[in-house]
Amino acid sequence: MAASLATALALGAACATAAAAAPPATSLQPHLARAAALARPPLLPPALFDLPERLRDVRLSPDGSRLAWVEHADGKAMLHVGSAAGGPAQAHAALEPDDRVYWSRDSKVLFVVQAGGMAALDARDGAGGRIARFGKDGGERFAGIDRAMPRHAIVEENKLQGRSARVLSIGADGKRSVLHEGPGKLAGHLAGPDGRLAVLRRQQPDFSHLILWRRGQDWTEAVRCKPLRTCVPIALSPDGKRLFLRAVHAGDREALLDVDLASGVQRVVHTDPEALSDLVGVTLSPRDGQPMLATYQLPALRLYGLDAQGRRIAAAIARRFPSGGVGVESCAPGACLLAERGARTAHARFWMLDLQRWTFRPVLDGVRERAGIPDERHLAARIALRYPASDGAMLHGYLTLPSGRAARTLALVTVVHGGPWNHVQGGYSPSAQLLANRGYAVFEPNFRGSTGYGERYTAAPGTDYGNGRVQADIIDGVRWLLAQGVGDPQRLGIAGASFGGYATLLALTHTPAMFRFGMATQPPTDFARTLRLSAAEPARPGEPSIRQVLAEVGIDPSRAAQLSAIARDAPHGLTGRVQAPLLLIAGGKDDKVDVEAVTDYVARLQAMGKPVSLLVDPDEGHNPRNPLARKAQLQLLLQMLHRHLGGPPAPAPDAELAHYLARNVRANGAR
Repeated sequence: MAASLATALALGAACATAAAAAPPATSLQPHLARAAALARPPLLPPALFDLPERLRDVRLSPDGSRLAWVEHADGKAMLHVGSAAGGPAQAHAALEPDDRVYWSRDSKVLFVVQAGGMAALDARDGAGGRIARFGKDGGERFAGIDRAMPRHAIVEENKLQGRSARVLSIGADGKRSVLHEGPGKLAGHLAGPDGRLAVLRRQQPDFSHLILWRRGQDWTEAVRCKPLRTCVPIALSPDGKRLFLRAVHAGDREALLDVDLASGVQRVVHTDPEALSDLVGVTLSPRDGQPMLATYQLPALRLYGLDAQGRRIAAAIARRFPSGGVGVESCAPGACLLAERGARTAHARFWMLDLQRWTFRPVLDGVRERAGIPDERHLAARIALRYPASDGAMLHGYLTLPSGRAARTLALVTVVHGGPWNHVQGGYSPSAQLLANRGYAVFEPNFRGSTGYGERYTAAPGTDYGNGRVQADIIDGVRWLLAQGVGDPQRLGIAGASFGGYATLLALTHTPAMFRFGMATQPPTDFARTLRLSAAEPARPGEPSIRQVLAEVGIDPSRAAQLSAIARDAPHGLTGRVQAPLLLIAGGKDDKVDVEAVTDYVARLQAMGKPVSLLVDPDEGHNPRNPLARKAQLQLLLQMLHRHLGGPPAPAPDAELAHYLARNVRANGAR
């Protein structure tokens, strides 16, 4: 939990919050009627919902003539290049699963960024090889395509714990030129109109960032961003005097800012018109490199034009895809590559938007369909929710409804996200779609403390992570859905991983009569203890300490008074309150949650005769990597749902899965 906590907050602290005049709660009745009127889908195999994506790194060349993509099949990854107009493609090179592909500025070369370096391949025939090696210390990183040179990529080097740094331009022939060399640790840069570096982003020891502007031969501070906040240089104005910066505005939501580099004066270029969500991306115009489109992700992916062409593009996409979920990957002068990632789109679907005819054409559908993904007609509706908390605040979340069933008759499963400084998005969810296919309604709350809705929303709970405000937000959502006619109050379940597992234990401890069962994966049984242990860990190289990250949300684990309520409400010491059957899953190599605490908790429940089951995989950590472990978790969840909520039976496990369960299930009182 500790590492993901640091990452989630660092990435999501500068997100969006509801405005003072919040919109009303979601009206569910039209959604319920539409879902009930649809035909029931066939019962699909569980593995079908979580197939790995076959397509990734789909890239449109800057001149718009060609597409490059990586296709995964049978454990292999192959780079392909073909005409953007369609037709046969050429397989260029076998890649590693984590390799990333980028076009050169002149569309002649493909740079392949690898774990240990970077290669350059001729786009015509794939000829080429490695042009740079990266050390294991992470001191070098690919930092983008050189926009001033036709076949060059940029690499940033940070050495000696950030005491010196270089920016290099590396050609497809391996030749290097030094663009900048100086003190500090670099984390981004921009070139000016003359091609020379004009802006640097320097990371400070406290993980704040300085935006430096080159004046003659000197670098001058233009902007200083607070620690662990997003602070990303996007583009320079054509005259090089103004900087477009993605950063926190007014101490809350992330926005696109225009900074006068000489004076430091900031102007808001764009913030969410719905006063809700964080700015997550900016698309630059292929004509002049200026901001053209702004992208927001919550409650669904949305686009807004920033110039005349951007407004035409956003309007055309909105007309063609009124439900949203379509983003712009990149644009060439005559076309844009789009990616559709809707709630019913198991794998991303790609489109070409012709900017002369304003027509849409699907691309790579044949490759995508070879993955064997479920038919979209068999997938469930996913509804973005606004619901009132018991203290009057407006909260957020998602409801996935099965087709062809009356909402009041449904078993309702609440799935709580981990973190807790994280959030659920409105796109495709394998677990929610699997459960909906089995006839369950699925509620996923973005309780206060979640990222994605602004710093104020994230920091709102303070230290109230026991049976307090955060847990109330979850329970309030269940009660609100029941009041709206969603779910049978006698058939409620709750599940989650990491913090979501902890919330599951809290629910069965403090609202014991509400849920018929719970499933907690990698759950801390005493969150106060977990926070103290995490805060005591030394910082990893190049990362902030957990203590610093916790301080950003107002938590100081060294102050016993701050954690007293969390400790008092800890499920570990209140096992006598648990009534419902409970399944726990833990990893023997979990470095975030103490597996001994989980097994001790289960032993206490067993001693009281409580219905509890436990699976411990001795080889797994906090986030399971073995596909068989994931398969086992889904199998156990379907078994619990069948037994305790009356859903369809789980499919019989194959021999490999049966052996895994027999080897790793340590207690079986809930199954």
